[in-house]
Amino acid sequence: MNRADSNSLIHSLQSEGFLETTEYIDSDIIIINTCSVRQHAEDRVFARVRLFNAFKKREKKSMKIIVMGCMAQTSKDRLYSLGVDKVFDVYNEIKILDYIKNDDLIENDFNSNYVFSKSYVDKLYTHKAFLPITHGCDNWCTYCIVPHTRGGLISRPSKDILEDLKSLIDSGAKEITLLGQNVNSYGEDTKDMSFVQLLEEVDKTINDSDVWIRFTTSHPKDFDKNLADAIINLKSVCEHIHLPFQSGSNRILNLMDRKYTIEEYLEKVSYLRNITKDFLISTDIIVGFADETDEEFTETLNVIKSIGFEEAYLYKYSERAGTVAHEKKIAYDPNNGSLRLSKLIEIQRAIALSLLTKQVGTFHKVMINSIAKDKNNYLGRTRENRSIVIRLNDDKVLKTGEIYNAKIIDIRGHSLIADII
Repeated sequence: MNRADSNSLIHSLQSEGFLETTEYIDSDIIIINTCSVRQHAEDRVFARVRLFNAFKKREKKSMKIIVMGCMAQTSKDRLYSLGVDKVFDVYNEIKILDYIKNDDLIENDFNSNYVFSKSYVDKLYTHKAFLPITHGCDNWCTYCIVPHTRGGLISRPSKDILEDLKSLIDSGAKEITLLGQNVNSYGEDTKDMSFVQLLEEVDKTINDSDVWIRFTTSHPKDFDKNLADAIINLKSVCEHIHLPFQSGSNRILNLMDRKYTIEEYLEKVSYLRNITKDFLISTDIIVGFADETDEEFTETLNVIKSIGFEEAYLYKYSERAGTVAHEKKIAYDPNNGSLRLSKLIEIQRAIALSLLTKQVGTFHKVMINSIAKDKNNYLGRTRENRSIVIRLNDDKVLKTGEIYNAKIIDIRGHSLIADII
């Protein structure tokens, strides 16, 4: 989401004649786009602000330091005290350009109507694009800061999404990711259309097998058979879903206010896997939340073993001010969380390696993303979202954004090695 917001703002600034610099010492304006999900990210922002402000004072430069994104909601006063010139929350980022032209601009309140910005192809990978379809979230999972920093669910009009989609394709986008804090709740606030209906309209609009559609992130409570069928049957939608289950314990899921049971989660995954065995599901897991017991942690381990995730994002619980859990003073043990996270990582790595090894000898369509840093290989990704290293062939030059047939011939570490066929 931040990549999409940054790309949009950079295009707006460039259209006004601004040039992007590679060194902050050359800047007239520094804009920091922030995230509040984890404390480490916030700490890095505070350190950057101190660095930039010290340089500004030492060199007596008139540069502006601007902060945008989620930290504008959680840390505005502290950011100003560290020397930031202007802080824009996620409802007012569209006004940044106006402020640069006019220092006296007064931003609106946080609860003003959110305006979706036009989407552009990614700066680093011009065949990729991120297309926001929702903003904010109504779920209020007790550990999560997002509703506090981004507000409630706002669905983008489907007409605007489809217009942006056409523009991105005309600009050369071959892989487009639909974005939202919870994409499959799309339309619940506006009744414009459901997320499945939107995917169907996207598929009709594309009508080209060389454009791939991905989406993130999905909430298990909103994932149903209609969405599963759409993923399988719509030719542009890739066979992968990111579906965070967070905990294998129903008691912990209830404390997290996730609004599903682990049995319901397993049933939904089984439906996908019964349709196609090679359906890649990635997930998020939090350990050490509240008073999680050893038995409940074991339940989480049992889930990852029974489902088999090739990719999982693993975290120990970190308390965030502003969340429901923080307000309710839900106790937790960070030391125990660290120990469980280490064990979880060890087990998940073994599971992923076992699953990836089974891919050797299989055939896939691969979209080329870039040439590797060593210049000896290409880097690509399959429709199932597996990262692939393509061996360089002197007789064939591969193009980024193009799709090739490939055979997995080896695995090194956790990297799949393939040849173009």
